[in-house]
Amino acid sequence: MTPEALLDLFVLAPVGLVEVDEEGRVEVANLAARTLLTPFTRAGSLDDLFVALGAVAPDLAARVRGFDSPRGVIVDALELLAPGEQRGVHLSLVKVAPGRIVAVVNDAGALAAARGHLSRADQRLRAVEGAVRDYAIFTVDAEGTVDSWSEAAERVHQFPAAAVVGQSLTLLLPPDSGGDAYVQDTLALAARNGWCEEEGHRQRQDGSLFWASTVVTALRATDGTANGFSVVTHDVSERRRLEESLRDDASSTTDYLTGVSARRAFFDVASSEVARARRYGQPLTMLLVDPDNFREINEQHGEGFGNEWLRAIAWVCRQESRTTDVVGRVGGEAFAVLLPSTELSGGLVLAERIRERMQRHVFSGDVQGVRCTLSVGVAEVTDSVISVDGLLTATGTAVQRAQQAGMNLVVGYDD
Repeated sequence: MTPEALLDLFVLAPVGLVEVDEEGRVEVANLAARTLLTPFTRAGSLDDLFVALGAVAPDLAARVRGFDSPRGVIVDALELLAPGEQRGVHLSLVKVAPGRIVAVVNDAGALAAARGHLSRADQRLRAVEGAVRDYAIFTVDAEGTVDSWSEAAERVHQFPAAAVVGQSLTLLLPPDSGGDAYVQDTLALAARNGWCEEEGHRQRQDGSLFWASTVVTALRATDGTANGFSVVTHDVSERRRLEESLRDDASSTTDYLTGVSARRAFFDVASSEVARARRYGQPLTMLLVDPDNFREINEQHGEGFGNEWLRAIAWVCRQESRTTDVVGRVGGEAFAVLLPSTELSGGLVLAERIRERMQRHVFSGDVQGVRCTLSVGVAEVTDSVISVDGLLTATGTAVQRAQQAGMNLVVGYDD
């Protein structure tokens, strides 16, 4: 597998990756990249990489314009330090095709420990592949036929490359997944939106199943058409086992279905955080996440699907939130996310990530074609919003405005 293919392959792997055009406009940025680059950006926006990094690397655009080769390394491990921060990132820019640049972003501290062993981009990428023990990383063509297979994929799926390359992606799915129809639906969604994700069972060579979180990302030709897809499958069997154990054994502090904080426990924590924010003059923001048309979709597809949707919402909220944030189920289908030391602008950024990630989520089995969206209200503690009830009222008002405006929207509360 070439370094160029690996770069495409890792679009949503743990290492930070951003795909941009030659003007710096961001096409795809994975979650790790957004996290690492947030300290460099204004209001959390990552629409233009060159603008975002203009204060610390003003010559990036000139370097790209001056690079004449059709492909190759433009910038190699450039160390950048965010204003006011003690730690920074290492940035590499690789031209993988005409008009197509991939930025590789690594935490500077983590990369420093590895630099004694890695000298070139190819070595670093291979080391990443070897390090992510529970990630399967491979590519398929436009029809869903596996055309490259990594060592990481072999470890997770336990299929050798010879048994998989040239075979349909359905080989890795359980019999009840929907087969070719599911594969084509997933690839079509990824081609349309750039990427999509889902949680569900995957199959090993011996027929055993494991629970996985899978991200499918479109790989595009120079004319913009999807001519292949990268697939990153994360084995989360142990996490799911722990969550199920938690639901079985949980006290009243944990919601039995989703594993997030129950309403009472969330209110207890939120009340303490509101009091602390007001006492010390710290910002505090809350998100109210409400699924669109939940009751109608639940009636149409059954309670089992409704429960799966609620679990998916909770999972997305936890994935996008920081460890210091608190996620709770505060109503039948409503979730709240409490963001300590966060202003309204930061809450709007997080809410948009949650909304976008949910609309790209793919459900498997009999409901594989169902698309589910969220309306999210965002409010912060102010002179007029001074309690948990006040935050819930404000975010609820914002959710109503989002739903009245057409749903699948993020709205900030403005009193």
